[in-house]
Amino acid sequence: MKQRMRFFAALLTAVMAFACRAVPAFAAQQPHIVLKASGVQNQFILRLDNFSSRFYAAEFTIYIDRPLDTSRIQIAWRDAAPTDVQHPVMAQENGRTGITFYISRNRPIANSSSVELAELTFPQELPASAFSAGSELKALEETAAPTIFQNPSLTVTGIPAGSGSGGGSGDGGGDSGGALGWDSFSDKITQSGGKKTLTVPVSGGEVIRWDIFQEAAAEKLILRLDYGKYIWTFDTSKGVNIPAGRIYYDLAVDELQYKNLSAAVEGSDLVQLEIAHSGPLPCQGVLSYPVGQEHGGEKAYLSYYNEEASRLDYRQTVTVSGDGTADLAFDRASRYVVSSRSFWSQSQQTGTTAPAAPAASGPSASSEVTVPPEDTIPEETPPEPEPSSSLPADAEEEVKGDGPAWALPLIGGLVLIAAAAVVFLQIRAQRGSDYSI
Repeated sequence: MKQRMRFFAALLTAVMAFACRAVPAFAAQQPHIVLKASGVQNQFILRLDNFSSRFYAAEFTIYIDRPLDTSRIQIAWRDAAPTDVQHPVMAQENGRTGITFYISRNRPIANSSSVELAELTFPQELPASAFSAGSELKALEETAAPTIFQNPSLTVTGIPAGSGSGGGSGDGGGDSGGALGWDSFSDKITQSGGKKTLTVPVSGGEVIRWDIFQEAAAEKLILRLDYGKYIWTFDTSKGVNIPAGRIYYDLAVDELQYKNLSAAVEGSDLVQLEIAHSGPLPCQGVLSYPVGQEHGGEKAYLSYYNEEASRLDYRQTVTVSGDGTADLAFDRASRYVVSSRSFWSQSQQTGTTAPAAPAASGPSASSEVTVPPEDTIPEETPPEPEPSSSLPADAEEEVKGDGPAWALPLIGGLVLIAAAAVVFLQIRAQRGSDYSI
């Protein structure tokens, strides 16, 4: 009897250990649907986050909680290669509008773990609460059965309060709840050396209304957007280009930690950057960003992450200042890498600290730098300590595995069965001792 109890106790311990390891692994694999407000009136960017580079096809649905005129919903795919199959199906269902997306490509949908799929423009303003996800997200590897993710999450981001509904023309608005407008800063202009400058302090979550750029250009100002850690500088004296419908620009900069980008530059990346805004800037901007004081006086190389072609395209060579800041010139917001080593022949040409950035459609580098799929880069994990369990070696090996998709329900069942068996044997043993007089 005692041997059986020890066996079931060991089994329960093994199952619980496997569960502790498996649950985080499954949670990390769950894709996430994101609708990010683009700054254009009634427009969102559809994105998949935490999406494995193993997947070549996907199917999922988003719902809007009201009927919409589907003929007025515009979908512009970010990556529209002729070989891609990207097809939306719209339908009215129980008083709401559903859009099912079918995507199939001859390469990974997401070369890194996040990918922007399309711009969705709706015929009316919609709050974040209007959106929800369907019950399933199906993903397909190149040569494997579909993986079905139940109840995928959906998040709507980037809708600042008071951003207004106009853009490109009309009356300028003030700042209200995250949208900074011209009226609040028009009296803050300074002049030095014959140049007029306007410095706008920007806090987290705040965006820049279109009218700040328009009025700055009318005054031929040097516009500085001070985010604290970094500063954007725009010389608006040559004018700005603000498309119709543009309400604001979100110029916050985040740092990425993609393994494949680091591998592409052989670990020489000083920083990986993602600008919240996606697409052309109103005019060329110079981003002063810290890359490390230890790199002061050294050269650094800016490259554009061309996700459609899975490569890094050379953009600029700069000299890092003594305080560790690199002045990086951009005409388009996207994802970029700053590396300490050069992998492009163009970078050998003499350049200035902030040369004019080439257009997004400019010529590609003569020596291409390929970015491998994120999931092909092995994890760098420290060696695990020797196991102290009394289980056999083969049982220990099974505990370390992540398990297939059906493992979590099985884990729960095994835990309940093992626990019930232990309790049953304990009660039976207790009853046996009660009757032994």
